[in-house]
Amino acid sequence: MARLDQITSLTRTDLIMLGALVLSISASALAPGVRNSSESMVYALPAQPVDTLSTSQVDITEVSNIASEILPSSEVESRSYPSTLPDFSAINDVRTKKQMFFSYMLPKIRQANDKILANRRLLMMIRDDLTIGDALDEDDIQFVSSLKARYKIRQQTSLRSTVDDLLIRVDVVPESLVLAQAANESGWGTSRFARQANNLFGVWCFSKGCGLTPKNRDEGLNHEVAKYESVQAGIIAYVHTINTNPAYIHLRHIRATTRSEEQHFSGHALAEGLLKYSSRGIDYVREIQQLIRVNDLQKYTLPLQA
Repeated sequence: MARLDQITSLTRTDLIMLGALVLSISASALAPGVRNSSESMVYALPAQPVDTLSTSQVDITEVSNIASEILPSSEVESRSYPSTLPDFSAINDVRTKKQMFFSYMLPKIRQANDKILANRRLLMMIRDDLTIGDALDEDDIQFVSSLKARYKIRQQTSLRSTVDDLLIRVDVVPESLVLAQAANESGWGTSRFARQANNLFGVWCFSKGCGLTPKNRDEGLNHEVAKYESVQAGIIAYVHTINTNPAYIHLRHIRATTRSEEQHFSGHALAEGLLKYSSRGIDYVREIQQLIRVNDLQKYTLPLQA
């Protein structure tokens, strides 16, 4: 998909059609998850080798039932999800392994962000129309309605308020932050869950067969580690979780403030909103921030767009 600065010549109708296509592609890429009784946190796995899970747990948001394109659970359970990851464990040189990991992940992260930017640009056009009092056509209204459902905007407000709420959620996650979390949660792409389930972000699910059963899972627990059709689908699901889960409202506030002040996105700054991603809390946040600093990941974050 073209970057935002490459699609400015498209007509309004073109953008509506592009937005609808993006919604369809993004929804179909998400793997099913299951809602837990609490949405205050998201289940995340420990850093480094992640074949086992501790009893310290956090909660998961629902990444399924976004749209009708998502596969039925019975079909998902019967599917095999081959990993598309390179064999990073075969690379002995640490610097080479890191660089190959970043090079592999970066275009996939940007592809996920590009889809979000396309929807965001159209939302901003709609907001501008509402600001000057122009009436929206049915395509615009349907587009907003579809995004409202997908991004879990449940309160009943005016159309303008809905668009404003969506603009807080329909936004990119900085490449530096995604890279750091993927490296941390997957042991640089070498964990069992990364290799066998395309899950580099430690997301859990709760329906039988929805993922891989962790080794040494504590008695009485029934979670699995979610599996995805591809690494790309796993990235899309992770970004959607960051953009919709109540646990990350602070991260989204930091991001919105950054936009309002026309500053560049900083994965280091947004990591402050990840306190509930792991039961380790602030220690986890500091570990992610250290990964960003030590590996100079901010250089991969593109300038602010849309």
